[in-house]
Amino acid sequence: MKAKKWLTIMSLIVSLLALVAAFVIGKDSNCIYYDVSMALLGSAVLGFIMSITEYYVERHKAMEEFWIQATNILKELRKIKHLDMDAPTNLIIEAFGEERSNEWNQMFSLLSEDKEIQHRAKDNLISWYEENISLPFDENTDVEKELEKLYQSKMEGYQKTFMHCMNGYQLASSVELGTLDNAYGNLDFIFANKCIRKKAYDSIYDKIRKIVIQFKTEAYHFNLLEDGKGNFPVCATKTSDLDKEYFLSKEVTEHGYTYTLVYQNIFDDIDASLEEFRSKIYRTKYIEPKREPISGKIIYFGEDKNKE
Repeated sequence: MKAKKWLTIMSLIVSLLALVAAFVIGKDSNCIYYDVSMALLGSAVLGFIMSITEYYVERHKAMEEFWIQATNILKELRKIKHLDMDAPTNLIIEAFGEERSNEWNQMFSLLSEDKEIQHRAKDNLISWYEENISLPFDENTDVEKELEKLYQSKMEGYQKTFMHCMNGYQLASSVELGTLDNAYGNLDFIFANKCIRKKAYDSIYDKIRKIVIQFKTEAYHFNLLEDGKGNFPVCATKTSDLDKEYFLSKEVTEHGYTYTLVYQNIFDDIDASLEEFRSKIYRTKYIEPKREPISGKIIYFGEDKNKE
């Protein structure tokens, strides 16, 4: 792209210099320099016409390549999974932290007799279940035993969900930025160069690059956990923080139903910028793409709760 740009500029400059020289020398001078300047002018103008034609072809290709590479990477980043829990995430993470702390206390119980097994976070989570989930217990049910079974079952499911989400961030962190770097570096134009590059950098390239770098940073901890060297509650907290940053939940009420819809808000912003960039490539009217939820569930129906 840069070669075509500078070839076009240089051929234009030579054309202008040859034209000025021809005017200065004059047709009636009978000087060989006039003939040389006219010959040079004709060759330079022909070269300029050819180079400007190739320039616009390369300009289109360069912008198209950047759009393709950014779109492909965005598709890979969108594969991260939403952390969908049926209980408050903070209570769940606190329970995981408490379990880990109890495990360490049991391991080092011989070194200190002051360490006690804690159940506060566990009790808080179980209390939440009792208040918010319809439990099929009757007078013949051993409630304490059933709640313990429910707690253990839920915690196993939560752990699998967290690990599934962590795996998604690990895969997203492996996205290569080399082709996007090259595509952005190849954006070099004669007209509005600074404006086009800045727009592409601020709204697309830099955002994607920072997201991948962030995923790589957090994936380091997830990889340690996968190798048996990490701290699950810490990784669960990092996963929750990432989920809050990259997923946006909205409540929408229609015809008596209340839905919770989940959007990938940051990726949707980048996608809108990519569509705007594409409209410039093909010189079409920009129409902001419709933001589609990645998941949703019904919360209420009229006055009754109808979860999931």
